[in-house]
Amino acid sequence: MKKVAVRAMIILAAVVALSLFFSGTIRTLTTPKVRFLTPRQGKFEQVTELTGKVYFPEEENLTLDLPEGITLTVNSVQVQAGDAVKKGDPLFSASIVDYTKTMTTLEEEYNSAQNTLRTQSRKNGEIRLTRQEQAWQEAYYAAADADAKKRDRRVDLLADLEEEGLELLEDGSLPDSVSEKVQASWDAYQAAAKASDEAEQRLTSLSRFAISDSVWEDLSSRQEQRDKMKDAEEQMTQLTVLSRLVSAYPAPHDGYISSVSIEKGSAVESSTVVLKITPTDSSPVFRADITDIKQTVAKGAAVDIVQDQWSSFSTKVSAVGINSDNTRYAEIPITDDVLRAYANLRNLVKNDVKLRLTARAQETTCLIPATAVRGNEDDRYVYVASFRSSTFGGTQTVVQKTAITVLQESESVVSVAEDLSYSQIIYQEDRALSEGDTVMAYEGES
Repeated sequence: MKKVAVRAMIILAAVVALSLFFSGTIRTLTTPKVRFLTPRQGKFEQVTELTGKVYFPEEENLTLDLPEGITLTVNSVQVQAGDAVKKGDPLFSASIVDYTKTMTTLEEEYNSAQNTLRTQSRKNGEIRLTRQEQAWQEAYYAAADADAKKRDRRVDLLADLEEEGLELLEDGSLPDSVSEKVQASWDAYQAAAKASDEAEQRLTSLSRFAISDSVWEDLSSRQEQRDKMKDAEEQMTQLTVLSRLVSAYPAPHDGYISSVSIEKGSAVESSTVVLKITPTDSSPVFRADITDIKQTVAKGAAVDIVQDQWSSFSTKVSAVGINSDNTRYAEIPITDDVLRAYANLRNLVKNDVKLRLTARAQETTCLIPATAVRGNEDDRYVYVASFRSSTFGGTQTVVQKTAITVLQESESVVSVAEDLSYSQIIYQEDRALSEGDTVMAYEGES
């Protein structure tokens, strides 16, 4: 009898053991496996990759002051966009179109006027005027010059009145309530008219010393030839200086070449923008489009200029702004270290650079890995581990859905308003979870 009882006890113990064993095995097979993490407190930091392009905040158009009708042909260009130049450095070389032909024509005009003047001197000899005749001659030219200036100032006045829909009154006076511009033109005209009247009065007072018609005609002809010689000489001088200048046109000041509009064979006229150069005190920067960046980008934000996987240069955003098309941009200074690393600015102009923008929050918040945050914009939540005692002893881990308020997020981290730093967050489950599910850690993890 005792043997039967002992045998029964042994069988019961075996059955219980087997039941516990298989129930544990079944529970292990059917219970979702998860990992746990403890959120940390910290300042949210987001790193965004941007593309930086060289940008020149200020530019000057370089044009040439060429004489009327003169055109240049570019022979060579010594600079490219991005080049740093010093005052006097050669930018390009050019030649004047039909330079030899134009100089020959001017020489012929000069020689013709000179020969005419010599012929007149040979025929009529040297004309000598008395002091009174010289005074009358000077007064004559002065009166003619003063009258021309009076005419020009009157034309300016009438044009300014026309622009404002006004005209002089019948007595020649100015209407009431005119602009400062019209008033200034009127004052200039009145001064020129007064000077003209005074010049005419002086000429009239010397009329008894007027030069005879024959002598006057000879003097006028001689002056005309002298004027032709002077004009031809000035044009030849101007062309010679210009020819020398454009043979190696110098940079007007220190700066960077931001763009070049000419090439070998290009025609250059007075209105042609040859190239663009930065002012002396203006430096190029990197400009990056931040229109699609969600986080706030402000002046002083940390930026890394990435040269390659081993090298980068730390700097900060120097300015932010909005373009005319409402796109947003950030500007980052180009430091000497960056210029040395890339050899020169020309290389940076040709190739964009990678920028890593780091935005760091001012306040400390609870930070959770993005893989542990669930839901959509209207319903964001996490699964938190809730620990409960089981029927047979031990502790069960139960899924508890906890709503969160997302403050900021990146691809890797989410900043939330709630303090969950004392909670165990459930993530990386091996199957779909629902609130109230019992879960367990992956084997070897706790």
